[in-house]
Amino acid sequence: MEYDTYSAEALQLAVDLANTDVASRASAEEYIRVNAEWFTCRDLRLSDADVADIGDLARKIRSVVESGSDDEAVTRLNTLLDCCSPVPRATNHDGELHLHYSPDGAPIVDHLGATVAMGMAHVVCKYGRERLGICAAGDCADVFVDTSRNKSRRYCSETCASRTTVSAYRARQRAQTP
Repeated sequence: MEYDTYSAEALQLAVDLANTDVASRASAEEYIRVNAEWFTCRDLRLSDADVADIGDLARKIRSVVESGSDDEAVTRLNTLLDCCSPVPRATNHDGELHLHYSPDGAPIVDHLGATVAMGMAHVVCKYGRERLGICAAGDCADVFVDTSRNKSRRYCSETCASRTTVSAYRARQRAQTP
């Protein structure tokens, strides 16, 4: 399954945010630094309020993924969209025509919020909430996007899948040993 490039990248930005320890100022600043190419504003310094708002965005993204029904997903997605107030507009600043969801120079949290909210909205509305998941590994709670053909992905990475498989195998071996 393929998502259009910009929506896929915006969705990955959302997933990465949901998987970032945004309670930590250092982690929030590192997330912004690593993703600096997304922001049209040049001042990437974060205030205490910005760090708190980024944490709120991460929790709202995770709440959409944790939804137990389509109705719940719609309600939570609309809450995320309402707090971000996306304002779609076309741009070709990098030589490729695409949409931005906030004006140039918008504060960093507004820009981030609008982008991740729209990335989530595109995927949930077009492919369904089942394409977003929480890792099934017992020691991991990362958010992931299921790009499999049959919506069967259960783990955020091959590492978690392998670790869980090996752990289950070893448990079976111990159970069989007299």
